[in-house]
Amino acid sequence: MDTNGTTDKAQDAAQEIARDLRELQRELRSRANDMRKEVVKQLYAGAETLRREATEAKVSGEAKHSADELARGLEKAAAYLNSRSVEDMGEEAVRVVRKNPMRAVIVAFVVGLLMGMMMRSGDK
Repeated sequence: MDTNGTTDKAQDAAQEIARDLRELQRELRSRANDMRKEVVKQLYAGAETLRREATEAKVSGEAKHSADELARGLEKAAAYLNSRSVEDMGEEAVRVVRKNPMRAVIVAFVVGLLMGMMMRSGDK
């Protein structure tokens, strides 16, 4: 029995799988970065549209202030996404979950519950 040949084949297969995984990681990272950039554009566009609509509708007082605050929030979210890579955001998420594990579980539960309710109401 040729154990050297079998070992070599196994090592070659492992190296090929490792190469494929690295390529998949690069592709996923690239797609996530493209998506992040698109979300940044959409958030800035949403803020601009919100302000324009509030101005064109000639709203005043509290409504205009609320629209401006919401637009500012969208811009802050866009600036945050624009200033960080996908990897940075992932690391931050891990730190937050490690720091507050119960809060993270509760938030995940509530988000899942809300998404489930929204999906169920869409079926009716």
